[in-house]
Amino acid sequence: MSDFSLQAKCHFDSYYSVIIEDDGRVAYAYLMEGEDMVGEVWLYNQQSAPQNSNWHEQQPPYLNTEEYIDKSVRVPPLTDKGEIYLEWTESPDNGAVEVGIYIREKFIAQIITGSKPGWSTLVIKDGPLALVY
Repeated sequence: MSDFSLQAKCHFDSYYSVIIEDDGRVAYAYLMEGEDMVGEVWLYNQQSAPQNSNWHEQQPPYLNTEEYIDKSVRVPPLTDKGEIYLEWTESPDNGAVEVGIYIREKFIAQIITGSKPGWSTLVIKDGPLALVY
């Protein structure tokens, strides 16, 4: 199992960035406003998905459970920053920053300022770690 970490700045407002972390068990993306985390979303599990969400038996960051994830899709662990593309936009209504996360040219997740959790194409049901996109 491999570890991966990347922080990428927003191209139109460098106060915002995304941190993508894979600790060898599970991967998450965090939307940062300066030093503050203002959004987050589960990206994928490296380890097998637990059958149920016994949060007290896991250590954060939490693995997403079988009941939420699309078992027909598997994302190989990230190994290079070139495998990630971030699509940054700003809402004209309220100025919220949005970022679409692509892994190996496939849209995987979206985070918006205040989204805890954000949205994922890899879940089949809204859960505490990701909402259905």
